[in-house]
Amino acid sequence: MSEATDRPRSDAVPRHARVDVIGGAIVIFIAGLIWYGAIELNVGQLTRLESGAMPKALSILLFAAGCGVMAKGLMQRDDEAERLQLALGPASIVVIAMLIFGLFIRGGDFGIVSTPQLGLTVVGPLTVFIAGCATPNVRPGELLVTAFGLTAALLLIFADLLGVGVPVFPKFLQNAIPSSLGPDTATRLAYGIYGVLAAVLYAAVFGLGGDRRG
Repeated sequence: MSEATDRPRSDAVPRHARVDVIGGAIVIFIAGLIWYGAIELNVGQLTRLESGAMPKALSILLFAAGCGVMAKGLMQRDDEAERLQLALGPASIVVIAMLIFGLFIRGGDFGIVSTPQLGLTVVGPLTVFIAGCATPNVRPGELLVTAFGLTAALLLIFADLLGVGVPVFPKFLQNAIPSSLGPDTATRLAYGIYGVLAAVLYAAVFGLGGDRRG
């Protein structure tokens, strides 16, 4: 039984120590970091989204979600509130994954830290894999299939079909792409390779007939 359940109901949890209040504040802080990193990027128009569309939309969604969670914590009755326990739970893992995505997808100077641009080819699989570790009974093989398959889909839809200016490659690799190849062809090669890799991993994990191998 958890400590929050064992404590007497008369022991009121201060608002500043409540799980939902602190969790909401962390999500709002991450949203602010992402917005700050993308503040000089253009959003573009609905028919032609530009590089600032994805990070700014993500920051707005995170801000709204954080405000909702924080408001819930502030309005909770004393006998319903839970005190924050310093443990790496599922919510913390998801927050870490979002923080990695926001800090490293484009990189930049965030005041506290400076991070390199890793692009969607690196941050995409990494974020999905870390976030997937928040689920019970984690299966690394299945997470790898999801990570590479989902990243391939994001590259196809956002970077290629919609033309959103999201960084695809790490900065050093992006600058090394030969002009004869071009960034568009390099992007298509990237999601093609990731798609094939996801299919190979799927066959290895589930078998050709789709049966689970554990």
